[in-house]
Amino acid sequence: MALGHQDHSAQDSAPVPTGDLLALAVAQKQAADDADRQLFVTIAEWAERHTTGALLPDLYGTFGLPDDDAHTEAENAWVSRFGMPGADTMLELAGPGAPEISEFAVIELAAALGRSTDSGRMLLSDAVEAKHRLPKIWQRLLDGQVQVWRVRRVTDLTRGLTAEAAAFVDAHLAHVIHTASFTTVKRLVAEAAARFDPEATEMEEVDTQSTLHVTLDLTTAWSIGAASGVHLSGLLDRADAEELEHAIRTIADQLLAAGSTDSLDVRRAKAVGYLSRGDLTLDLPTELTPNDEADSGGRAATSASEERASRPPTRSRQVVLHIHLSEAALRGNEGPGTPEVDPDTGMLGLHLARVENHHQTLTADAVREWLSVPGTQITVKPVIDLHDQIAVDSYEIPDRISQRVRLKRPTCVFPHCTRTSTRTDLDHIDEYVPPDRGGPPGQTATNRLAPLCRRHHRAKTHPSPDGQWDYVQLTTTTWLWTSPHGLRFLVHPDGTTAL
Repeated sequence: MALGHQDHSAQDSAPVPTGDLLALAVAQKQAADDADRQLFVTIAEWAERHTTGALLPDLYGTFGLPDDDAHTEAENAWVSRFGMPGADTMLELAGPGAPEISEFAVIELAAALGRSTDSGRMLLSDAVEAKHRLPKIWQRLLDGQVQVWRVRRVTDLTRGLTAEAAAFVDAHLAHVIHTASFTTVKRLVAEAAARFDPEATEMEEVDTQSTLHVTLDLTTAWSIGAASGVHLSGLLDRADAEELEHAIRTIADQLLAAGSTDSLDVRRAKAVGYLSRGDLTLDLPTELTPNDEADSGGRAATSASEERASRPPTRSRQVVLHIHLSEAALRGNEGPGTPEVDPDTGMLGLHLARVENHHQTLTADAVREWLSVPGTQITVKPVIDLHDQIAVDSYEIPDRISQRVRLKRPTCVFPHCTRTSTRTDLDHIDEYVPPDRGGPPGQTATNRLAPLCRRHHRAKTHPSPDGQWDYVQLTTTTWLWTSPHGLRFLVHPDGTTAL
């Protein structure tokens, strides 16, 4: 009766105004975040009630003692640690330095929360990892300054780190965890692993090189009539993958320019076929049309294209890198793998390179290997002083300005967007007014442009029925956005903060 009456009252009540729906959604989201936070803290407390409190001592050496009491104590410890048939065991759910947790406690918690045991184990593992190995991040969680899902995104990556490496991530990430993107977290974790466990990093690099592969599943290819498809999978070296991506994208664009009506995915798949025949560039408008290609079953249909297919590839490796790395480390004057003293750890470690356009941290050996490929063309970009202010009167943006804008802001400046600025539009923050219509000089300037991905550029430029997005630049790296319904967001180098 109460439920029915409640539903009837809801139907009779006036609808919530459209603008108020956003405020209601934000309030409900905050309540959900608070509930998640309280549950996560409770789970950590549940773990505290079902733990030894510390890692157990070395049980193997204890058994060698002649004392019967010591032997019995060690035997009991062995049972509690590794268990006997049907007995409880202690599980290492988090990284080194975190306490072990009762397996039966995990099972009971998962059941109480309506989760599978595996799902409950992962949840409890994240809570233990955060509380005991990431204390600064944990404190921000307790203070209500970060959501649980952001903390779990970090713990999922730090479990395999040493205690020192986890502390490094905690110290560097705690103050920005509420806005840091997943890419930023992954890069920091990778850097911590390389700094504090260089041997494992070198082994991982060797293992990766030894597992590179490309597989064409010709044995299980499906076919219907005259059509056929083959699955392609593999693991490539990053530099090779960048070159392959460039070649596929170029040929796919050429197919589109030639009049192809295929989707981008289909054109990219066909581009691999052209590459297999040695076609690195195509004169499609005059030599090959998409219809000709379809009629020939994917084979080159003209003598000109056959001639191109017989020519060996002529494109040499072109390496354009924005690298933060010492010249000695890059040249390898002291030999590959030569360690250096890491200024952050004070220990011997690897030469690390931060490669901007690859958005990752690499070892100097990996960069040297890229540059050692015969025929490699190395382009050295001059260091650009981003404090320089350059302005022109024209609407078109010259390269010297666009490059500075994109280097200053590596991602789209729309709230919560992480699209790389290398593939974005450059937006005039203030609407451009042609000089012949009274516009001021120097409207196209490094301090008056911002990178916006196409989707968010459209949202900012074109109004919706509810209004239009608007933003102002507070500093060279900070923007204040206002949504059509008046919500405000501060976009800064560490991410986005809702105001």
